[in-house]
Amino acid sequence: MTALLRAELARAAARPLVWLVAAGLVLGAIGLVALGWWETRPPSAAEVAAADLAYQDVLGAWEADGDARIAKCRDLEATLRAEQPGQDLDLGCDAMAPVPEMFLPLRPGLGELLDGRLPSIGVMLVLGLLMVGVGLVTSDLQSGAMGTWLTFAPRRGRVLVSRLVAAVVAALPCGLLALAVLVAGLALVCAVHGTSLAVPAAEWASMGGRAGRWLVAGLGATALGVGLAFALRHAAAVTGLVVWWGAAIESALPLVLPSARWLPLSTNLTAWTSGQADYGVETCVPDPRVPGGEVCEEVLHVVGMGQGALVTGAMVVVALVAGWVVFRFRDVS
Repeated sequence: MTALLRAELARAAARPLVWLVAAGLVLGAIGLVALGWWETRPPSAAEVAAADLAYQDVLGAWEADGDARIAKCRDLEATLRAEQPGQDLDLGCDAMAPVPEMFLPLRPGLGELLDGRLPSIGVMLVLGLLMVGVGLVTSDLQSGAMGTWLTFAPRRGRVLVSRLVAAVVAALPCGLLALAVLVAGLALVCAVHGTSLAVPAAEWASMGGRAGRWLVAGLGATALGVGLAFALRHAAAVTGLVVWWGAAIESALPLVLPSARWLPLSTNLTAWTSGQADYGVETCVPDPRVPGGEVCEEVLHVVGMGQGALVTGAMVVVALVAGWVVFRFRDVS
């Protein structure tokens, strides 16, 4: 098994598909960095002039009644502290005075940029690493190389497992490289444009956890692709199934049967990567005040992280079992 796995890893490393997916993910990350560059660019001369004009207008009004506003704010702060003893309440009364920076376009720091781009790079990872899993299997099945491979390694279960492990191992650096390019690129953008690079440790931990869960989802997509490829044998068939799932389950099912909105992969991926996902289902009951009438309200349902992992993991397991059954009992020629 070890020798078979080494051979599969060498074959995966030599496949142009893996390098193309890695390049595509890096290119996508660079595109997200370019958007960050645009959002953090310094204000133009026209924007600075407009901000200065707005500041001068507000400053005149502040000089007239600024002290009264501060006094009113402090009175409110004292009232709230009296009503809620022991609470450290600070309404920021001493920072109410207008400053020119308030009127300039908002330039996000590193934390805001990373937080906003994690879902985008995550979706790229899922789709790109799905392609790795599919391509590493269907290329051999369609070219006839799988039949030749089985003459040297006739135990099909081992062949499937080794191909699965090799695909996941090959996909891992592709995902890590894209995430590294995104983080390094956005940090460089913030440093060049002079926006905030400071990110609290708790926020780093939260974003690191989300990025790690997106990476796990991408590797799960690789395993899903391997299972579907062994089951359907054609990349076009896998693509057709993915398109059907997107149209029927992700789009149509929530409209036709709102109570089944826990099933779409998008809901469960959101729950897994973000901690939870929610959806509303309209529930109607008879209205006692109006004969034959109804009173309807939207009931919020929450999908937790564990449920999201369970549903998506079950999809991967079903695909792998289907792939093993087809590969085990069907001729590969």
